[in-house]
Amino acid sequence: MQVDAQQVVRIDLTLVDGGGRRMDSTPDDVRIGAVCLKQWQVDRIEAPLGMFAGFEAHLIKINYELTLEPDSPPMTWFEIAFEFLADGEGNSATVVDALPRFGTSAESPKSYTLNRFLNFVPCEESTSAHALVPATTDRIDMFGVGGKEVCWRHVSHSGAGVHHGSYAAWVVLLTPAGQSGQRVEFSARYDLLVGSHVQYRPTQSPTAFLLSLSDASEVVSPSLSAYGQDQSDAYHPSVFICYAHDSARHKRYALRFANLLTRNGIRVHLDQWDVDQRKDWAIWARKLIDKVDFVIVLASPICRKAFDGDLNGPDNPGIQSEAQLIRERLHTRRDVWTAKVLPVVLPHELVDNIPEMLQPWTADHYDIRELTREGIDELLRAMTGIPRYSRPPLGELPPDVLKPLRTSES
Repeated sequence: MQVDAQQVVRIDLTLVDGGGRRMDSTPDDVRIGAVCLKQWQVDRIEAPLGMFAGFEAHLIKINYELTLEPDSPPMTWFEIAFEFLADGEGNSATVVDALPRFGTSAESPKSYTLNRFLNFVPCEESTSAHALVPATTDRIDMFGVGGKEVCWRHVSHSGAGVHHGSYAAWVVLLTPAGQSGQRVEFSARYDLLVGSHVQYRPTQSPTAFLLSLSDASEVVSPSLSAYGQDQSDAYHPSVFICYAHDSARHKRYALRFANLLTRNGIRVHLDQWDVDQRKDWAIWARKLIDKVDFVIVLASPICRKAFDGDLNGPDNPGIQSEAQLIRERLHTRRDVWTAKVLPVVLPHELVDNIPEMLQPWTADHYDIRELTREGIDELLRAMTGIPRYSRPPLGELPPDVLKPLRTSES
């Protein structure tokens, strides 16, 4: 279905000089471009029974386009924002989840499906996917999940500026039950790549439109699968286990850990399983590190030394090579690889043996005290994007809180 009056939803991007006067050498304002909304898609989501009582869920694909005037200065960033306004009775909509997420810089398209909490989780490209995030060379940051607003900021990685053209984003939106339309306020912001001597102020005028919900025909059914269930369309993250051969005991723990992950739906790559033929282990590791969804680094004294540059000589060439590969990727794409590299402490090891460069204390680590399903719960959730608790819909402030405090009489 389409948004009502879709083709007229447009925001012109204009300039004002530093003193507040419009920079117009002609009778027309200086317009450097526009952000236009194109045809949107709205599908109703069949939410699990009793999970979102009093609300209806919708999967919304937002299509928008950035156009720039010829010879306009490049943009260092631009941002679009949507506020889903309350109805006449004060009932508010809630953004449950949205794509692209914070720090997205996808070099290739990525597919996602909805889990039973109506959160997006990555999946292999197949007919089961509910959302597709196109490839982009810009960084895209998203803000607003859990409230009534959502925005995406595009940031240029190069001096050429943000790429203009068509984009797509996705929102899971809860609206009050029975609501046929949702009013949306649309706004945009941006900044230009110009010299410090140029005094200007970017301007735009927000606009509002009505998003029709009553014509949604397709019903989206989220995946109700849980950990350990073998369903052909379920998402199974892939991991490469990077570890040092400190001792026979450490190798046994690594193997037990890999077996446990596999039994719980994770596609694991471990060197102990790939000794079927002679191979170049450095090339083997490099291909897998770049291919998998996550790289797990098992803490140990030799592993810490290899990553932190304190391991010299011909011993332990495997961990030295893998540490070098991972260090290089963290250095060049830290925004992506910080979430992809997961430091893990097995029951026989210490948190102090996590390499310092993997930020054991300023970022998350996974301290597994027992090799059981419960023991790896937090690690599984980090790899599937399914939190332990789901954020409830945003309610209204109590009326007594909104009343002004009575001042005391002097």
